[in-house]
Amino acid sequence: MNRAFVSLYLIIVLSIILLGLALNKFWDELSPPADIDPAIVDVVRLIEKFVEDSPNQHNATHLNSLTENLNYQVKLVSISNFSKTDIVKKIKEGDIVSISDERTHYFYKRLKKSDDVIMLVSPAEENNRSNLYIIFIMLFYAAIAGVIFLWVWPLARDLARLGLHTQQMGKDGQQLTIDISPRSVLYPFANTFNAMAKRLNEILRSQKEMTLAISHELRTPLARMKFALAMTEGHQLPESVQSQLSNVNKDILEMESLINSFLAYAGFDQQSQQLNQREGYMHDLIQEVILRLSSAEYSHIDIEINDETDGRFITCEWSLMQTAIQNLIHNAFGYAKNKIVISIKILPEHFLIEVEDDGPGVPDEQQSRIFESFVRVYSELTNRSGFGLGLALVKRIVEWHAGQVSYSHSNLGGAKFTIRWPNPRI
Repeated sequence: MNRAFVSLYLIIVLSIILLGLALNKFWDELSPPADIDPAIVDVVRLIEKFVEDSPNQHNATHLNSLTENLNYQVKLVSISNFSKTDIVKKIKEGDIVSISDERTHYFYKRLKKSDDVIMLVSPAEENNRSNLYIIFIMLFYAAIAGVIFLWVWPLARDLARLGLHTQQMGKDGQQLTIDISPRSVLYPFANTFNAMAKRLNEILRSQKEMTLAISHELRTPLARMKFALAMTEGHQLPESVQSQLSNVNKDILEMESLINSFLAYAGFDQQSQQLNQREGYMHDLIQEVILRLSSAEYSHIDIEINDETDGRFITCEWSLMQTAIQNLIHNAFGYAKNKIVISIKILPEHFLIEVEDDGPGVPDEQQSRIFESFVRVYSELTNRSGFGLGLALVKRIVEWHAGQVSYSHSNLGGAKFTIRWPNPRI
């Protein structure tokens, strides 16, 4: 927000200054020159009469005397000196012509019936007006800059507060209220934001209460059902009944898994994004996840780990990244036919992990939906059950690391998931 304030402030101030200077220059070109100071006109007339009444041979002496007495430098020059200038016509007509540069003012007047021209040079003190004019201009623009600062700074400050509260809204159940002066331009927006934040907080609180209620109300009957099934163990029951009880037990486990997945996703959704990133070996974490997920059901699957880190550390929030990688490997186990390849890479500014399998993959028309919540694209391709939350969790975790997760076709013939996140040490 400081950058936005400085940019806005500089744009406004510089625009006013440049526009003012441009208009001033344009006006100077359009407006006629100011009348010559009457005092200067009187001096020029006096010098003209004095020179005309004096013998030519004494002009130089008298002009030197006038220079000392009038505090002006007075000379006689030939009109031929102005033959190639724009002012020669006015000088020939006998007008008093004024020319100024940054330091000095020059006044010219042709003598009657002569080709001589009186040149009067004003003293340097007269130039103090230009310096004073520049000072006043600088003070004027400084005053404008000050007024703009007093107007823009409160606006930028209130916008910064609004932006900060917007980023914090919904985190950890915080009740956020923006306190802005009623005189602020953003006061109506602040009131609207406070009402929205209050409503959102109520929704999140209701969602949390509902989640806890679902957890409690569903886990209790599931626990009773598991206990009842456990009581049947050891009893001689018909094979058909045993098969039905086995199916019931699988359904109970699936419901428990659904509840756990839902609670995990809801917890991640409400968590703060403050990450505690540390360095570590990703190869060790992946081996631990594979060991945890391995079972007799997946004994036919060959797992290959391509570690291209050369023993270097990877930085991340390890508990979250473990959840993301576990979901990807779990998906690969479920859909792979014979092989899974996991690659670990350290790029110049990013970390990269790829998980690919030789399963059926995802049709092109469905790839845009696979990272959405409760979307089970794979269920249309295989008989594998799922709840559509695993990849949504992966996406959320990787985004918290300021990274991206993407899907592509694997060279093995199946799916290839790639997660990439920046190295925070760079």
